[in-house]
Amino acid sequence: MNRVIADNKLFVILFLTFSMLYVLGCGSKTTPKDMNDEQLYEAAVDELQGKNGGFPWIFGGKDYDTTLKLLKEVQLRYTYSPYATLAELRTADTYFDRGEYETAAIEYEEFLKRHPGHKEAAYATYRLALSFYKEVRSPDRDPTFTREALKWFTLFVDEYPGSPLVPDAEQRIQKCRDRLAKREIQIGNFYNKRKNYKAAANRYSVVVEEYPDSNNFEEALYLLGRAYVKSDQYELANATLNILVEQYPDDKYSGKASSLLNEIQGKSAPLPEVEVEAVEQIDEVQEIETIEGADGAQEVEEIDEVEEIQEEEVIEEVPQ
Repeated sequence: MNRVIADNKLFVILFLTFSMLYVLGCGSKTTPKDMNDEQLYEAAVDELQGKNGGFPWIFGGKDYDTTLKLLKEVQLRYTYSPYATLAELRTADTYFDRGEYETAAIEYEEFLKRHPGHKEAAYATYRLALSFYKEVRSPDRDPTFTREALKWFTLFVDEYPGSPLVPDAEQRIQKCRDRLAKREIQIGNFYNKRKNYKAAANRYSVVVEEYPDSNNFEEALYLLGRAYVKSDQYELANATLNILVEQYPDDKYSGKASSLLNEIQGKSAPLPEVEVEAVEQIDEVQEIETIEGADGAQEVEEIDEVEEIQEEEVIEEVPQ
């Protein structure tokens, strides 16, 4: 028993020793001075692909620091070599492979700015989009990465329609659009809970107008119609809810839309308070004019009576 424990301890010690030697060995790699541009580039690619031995089942056989050093050396020593251009792209790949997606995105975009017509431009565009996509957060978080991923994937599909990567890019485009639509609905629901129905309707309408292909389109139609109902905009509510009922009769929100339409049938929006006040003022003015008109007529009658009496008195005073 003791011998087994001793053997296990020896194995652990040897394992840790070899592991440490491997790590130290990786950290002490130097860049060969007698290698040309192609050799340096190929050595960097081999490091990136984990072809240089080591303990791949532990470390993956990849030494990113050495890869970056080799790629940098290609660019410094052979600035105008085609391998220096490729080294820029492989630098972005190295950061991507290491999980540093924001840095990778910067490198890919710089590559595209410096070499827009390069044969690897399509690949760089796709990887740039994918770098942003890897940073996408949940719908309730900052949508910047989602918007950037959507922008670059869309550009990739438009610029390189023949690429075999287009189907994958289109799937990711749809996921980005669904995510952005979901975000607008969540914000709309936030306003709805606080009874700010106008702000809620504005958010729901963004989904209806800008993301009609999203998974949340029918939900957005219903919520928009409901927001119109709650803000007494019955004409808009009828138009919106009828679209849902007529065009998507099998959707789960269609039944809710029908019920809501029945509830508001025959209803009309109340006059705004300003208009009510204006109508009351008009009625008051008309009433005053009516009263004044009646008083004026009475005064005319009284004057006529006085004049008639005076005329009779004058006739009586004249000698016969």
